[in-house]
Amino acid sequence: MLLRRSGEISEESYNLSGVLGDDDVGVEDEGLLVAIAEAVFAGDPIDLAHIRAEAVRSIGAEKFVDAIGIASGFNGITKVANATGIPLDTRTEEVTASLRQQIGIDDYSESHKSRLYG
Repeated sequence: MLLRRSGEISEESYNLSGVLGDDDVGVEDEGLLVAIAEAVFAGDPIDLAHIRAEAVRSIGAEKFVDAIGIASGFNGITKVANATGIPLDTRTEEVTASLRQQIGIDDYSESHKSRLYG
């Protein structure tokens, strides 16, 4: 959601459907950033060590620290919200409806999983 707004402000266009697919989004170093996010989500220390070494070589330590911090933060925030049952607020739900449909992110929600497997 923030990427969409940031793109509007900077007059840049991003392919947000690429977030969950094989298409490129249009962000610099996105392949490496996706690999970092996936490694954080998987939590495998060996994979994390490999991606850290690759990222430091490729984008530098400072950018890697920013990327790993953001990936970790989003991973943690989502788990806290899911664990406490915090629903998406009405305003955010309304404003992000088309974006959530476009990228299919609602398929990852706890309520969606409950309907499928409950």
